[in-house]
Amino acid sequence: MEALAATVERLRGLRPEYPDSYAPRIGVPAEPGWSSLADVVPHVAGWCAQARERDNPAGLASVAATAVGGALVHAVLGRVTAALVLERRAWDVRAAHLAIHAETELLAVRDATLLVLPDDPAAGHPGTEVVPDLAVLLHRVAADAVATLRPLLDAVRAATRYGLVPLWNSAADSVRSAAHYVPLYAGADRDEARGVGAALVDALAAHGARLRDRGGQELLRWGTETYTVPVRAACCLYYKTEPEVERPSDAYCMTCPFLCSPDRRERFGAFVDGLTAAAR
Repeated sequence: MEALAATVERLRGLRPEYPDSYAPRIGVPAEPGWSSLADVVPHVAGWCAQARERDNPAGLASVAATAVGGALVHAVLGRVTAALVLERRAWDVRAAHLAIHAETELLAVRDATLLVLPDDPAAGHPGTEVVPDLAVLLHRVAADAVATLRPLLDAVRAATRYGLVPLWNSAADSVRSAAHYVPLYAGADRDEARGVGAALVDALAAHGARLRDRGGQELLRWGTETYTVPVRAACCLYYKTEPEVERPSDAYCMTCPFLCSPDRRERFGAFVDGLTAAAR
C-alpha cells in the first residue's frame, strides 16, 4: 500500500484546493453512499433521471447523459491517466476493484496493488505488480477500462438515448485532458505526458472503445511558451447547465470545440498566469 499511498499523495497535491480531482481514496471509506462499480449498472438510470432534474434547467436527457457518463469516465480513466503521465504507474481499473460515491463522484480503489515498470523505485516491493514496459501497462489499463466502462456507458445510452459514440469519444477526451492539465499542475514535461495520453487513447481503440473522433488541438503562444491545447471531440454540454449565463460561450470549457481561438487563448493564458501566481 505504501507505493499507492505515495502516488495518491502526489495526485492530491496537484490541486490542493481540490485534492480529490485526480486522487482516489484507498480502500472503501466507512461513510455511506459508496458502491462497487461492478454493482452500479442497475443504478445508472436513476442517476440519469436525477441529472435531468439537477443543474439542468431544460431537463435535457443529453445533458444528463454527459454528466453521468462524464463522471463515470473520469472515475475510471481520468484519474488513472494522471498517475500514468506523472509517474508511469496505475492502479487496477477493473470494475470489482473500484468504488464510486454517486453524490460526490469520488473514487475509491479497493485493491491497493500498484502496477509499476521495472525501473520504478517501488518495483518488487510489497503492494506492487511489475509489468514489462509502458506499452504493456497502457494496454493493460485500456483493456480493463473498456471492460469496466462498456456496461456503464451502455446503461447511460439506454436511459437517455444519447449516442454511444459521443460517450466513448468523451473517454478519449478525458484521457487527453488529464494528459494536458496534469503536467501543467505538476511542472512536468508536457510533450512526454501528451505522448502517453495519445498512446493510451490508441490502446483504448485497440481494445474496442467506440472512438470515431479523437479531438483536435491548437497551438497557443502565451508569454515565451507555446502550448498544445487539446480540443474535445465531444462537447460536455456544461454550458447548458446552471447557473445560466448571458452568453452561452461564457460557459464553454477551455477545451470546448465550440470555443473560438481568440477566446481559448485568452482563457488559457489566464489559467497559466494563475498557475504561475500560485507557484510564487
